[in-house]
Amino acid sequence: MKRYILMILLFGLVATAIAETKSELDNRVRKLMAQFDALQSDAQARIPADRLNKALGVIVMERAKGGFIFGYEQGFGVAMVKKKGEQWSPFSFMDSHEGSFGAQIGGKSTFCVILLMNEAARDRLTNPEVSFGGEAAGTGGSNSSGVGSNFTDDPPVIVYGTSKGLYGGATIKGGQVAADDKANENYYGEYYSIKDILFEKKVKPSETGTDFAKKLEAAAKAK
Repeated sequence: MKRYILMILLFGLVATAIAETKSELDNRVRKLMAQFDALQSDAQARIPADRLNKALGVIVMERAKGGFIFGYEQGFGVAMVKKKGEQWSPFSFMDSHEGSFGAQIGGKSTFCVILLMNEAARDRLTNPEVSFGGEAAGTGGSNSSGVGSNFTDDPPVIVYGTSKGLYGGATIKGGQVAADDKANENYYGEYYSIKDILFEKKVKPSETGTDFAKKLEAAAKAK
């Protein structure tokens, strides 16, 4: 029975991986946007506006995993970045796989928002794979190995999710996040690296990307 449940989860991920036309990818991102709205509408779980306002990068992901029983996870999402005082970039598609990414935080959340709070954390998105490798916490003074420790009020990485809101002390060691190059190519019409999309402004934001950026900006100004 456990194996059967795991196969259902993985089949869903394979099916979405095959469905990679621009329209289908837009629909998947719109689903992420709806999940973000649901998170922000929950007073106990929402991301505080001041933290979202300070963030220099965001990864929004939907994940399927077997939790503590199966020890397997894979996810689909998008990443966006900005410089202080500037607007959010177009999004790059991302995926996560392997390890225990987020598995130590209650185990059953299927949606999370990862805030990258400083330039070191944000700029690591250009690496072939990003493994935060330490702790992503919800209190000042926590450290995330490899993403820098030059911060005061906020740790470099903060993770929120639909099940319990702030994932204080969330262990994400062993989980990798990487650009989904195939999805990016299908969406933008040709190959662009994640650096091209997020940092070099070589693609224009799509209508969906613009709408998502507006949601982030509105949430950062909410009272």
